[in-house]
Amino acid sequence: MTLSDSDDSSFELGSLRTTASHTIGIPHLVELLRIVPADADHERYRDAAIEENVLGRPTLTGRQRSFRHLRELYFLDPARREFSAMRQLWDVEPDARPLLAGILAFTRDGILRASFHAVKQSPIGSVVTSDDLTKAVSVEYGTQLSDSTLGKTGRNTGACWTQTGHLAGRAKKIRQKVQMFPAAVAYAAYLGHLSGNRGVSVLETPWSALLDIPSGAELEALRAAHTQGLIDLLVAGNVVDVSFVRLDGAHR
Repeated sequence: MTLSDSDDSSFELGSLRTTASHTIGIPHLVELLRIVPADADHERYRDAAIEENVLGRPTLTGRQRSFRHLRELYFLDPARREFSAMRQLWDVEPDARPLLAGILAFTRDGILRASFHAVKQSPIGSVVTSDDLTKAVSVEYGTQLSDSTLGKTGRNTGACWTQTGHLAGRAKKIRQKVQMFPAAVAYAAYLGHLSGNRGVSVLETPWSALLDIPSGAELEALRAAHTQGLIDLLVAGNVVDVSFVRLDGAHR
């Protein structure tokens, strides 16, 4: 499925392959969002990255490349609900920023999504190798990518999952359990809602898998996000209603 940049009403998984050659650049995103005000339009992000060089790239080509990769993965456009919701949650829990960014990059990049199978199936504390990630990617892309490109995906996605906190270490990467931040829960649930899920099932999606929520703890996670005013939650018997007035309001 392809996510159309021209239609802000669409919501589909993106088919980018950015992580075949680059990481998801969370440190650059953090710096860019630190500089650009939350109410800025999409052109302000471009000006900051290219004209003002807030990312400190040594050449114009490097500035343009960095901006292009960030825009591919994160939109950098308040007209996109996925980005506007993430931006709304960005300052709620600063420690959740790597997860928020990872969730959106995961939505956009098919190779990153494919690599997560190796991360998800690895027990906490186990080693996740570049080969493990490459093999996971090759299941979906093996006939479409050269051996050298596949090898790069293992290294790049390993660095990506280290940025998000799912892995730790340099040469030897260890699977870590990520913290279930309410802001990240709200964001994953919102994307689940946009994709058509309702009730507790907003956290029964590929995005919520990134949060390491224990099986059966989805409602508890939603309650934590509701307590912080990030989502609206109504539980009546077996009926669970989840709505997103705050995040939808950010888009309007």
